[in-house]
Amino acid sequence: MKKMMMLMMLAGAVSVAQAQDDARASASKVAAAPTAADLVPVKAKENSIALGVTMTDGNSDTLLTTASALHDRKREEYTLRLGLDFAYGKNDGEENNNNVKGVADYRYLVSERAYVFANLTALHDEIADINYRAVLSTGPGYYLMKNDRATLGVEAGPAYIREEVGDDENDDLALRFGERYDRQLSPTAKCWQALEYLPVVDDFDDYLLNAEIGVEAAINSAASLRLVVKNAYDSTPAVDREKSDTTVIGALAYQL
Repeated sequence: MKKMMMLMMLAGAVSVAQAQDDARASASKVAAAPTAADLVPVKAKENSIALGVTMTDGNSDTLLTTASALHDRKREEYTLRLGLDFAYGKNDGEENNNNVKGVADYRYLVSERAYVFANLTALHDEIADINYRAVLSTGPGYYLMKNDRATLGVEAGPAYIREEVGDDENDDLALRFGERYDRQLSPTAKCWQALEYLPVVDDFDDYLLNAEIGVEAAINSAASLRLVVKNAYDSTPAVDREKSDTTVIGALAYQL
């Protein structure tokens, strides 16, 4: 699991390095012929649903079903991303996945690159013994890179965490440090990467660390294949639960 988190962090570092390279390239004003990806703008609006099913029968009897819905709106002055994810799975008749998570993320530009954000997540996870976890955060952010092909935003601010994990209810003030990188690879493919760190203010040994990396390629004008790797790390999990949960999702996405 540590290797997976290191991979996610490395992806974030690569994103920052890419932003610095792009900035230096722009400053030097070196003439170059545009590629196909250079000419593709980020979509102004996206509504999609994605479904994934994995089943085995024989020496192992497993079932994993995933479903997600996404609304991603980009305007000149703001962006809005609403997401809902669900996963359910069994292994030899024993439930090993059962969770649902909702995300709302809003960014409002106050200058060409500076913005303010508001972020809300809500989680229920039967296997991790999380009855509920709600996280609300807000604060300033800045686009290290922002053009027609890609964005890389970093942000920080206070966060409020309300949760019931195992038999304990917690009500904490935390800090949130986050970054998200989105890039249009070609007219039919895109990738993204996100990382957020939430330490509790009065105990930095108590923290959440969430990471995601994904890629999507179109099959036709309406459908696409999506591959996503997610990792959620909780430094203080419920009794007899692991600190780290990693999910690999392959799904068929459909544009609405």
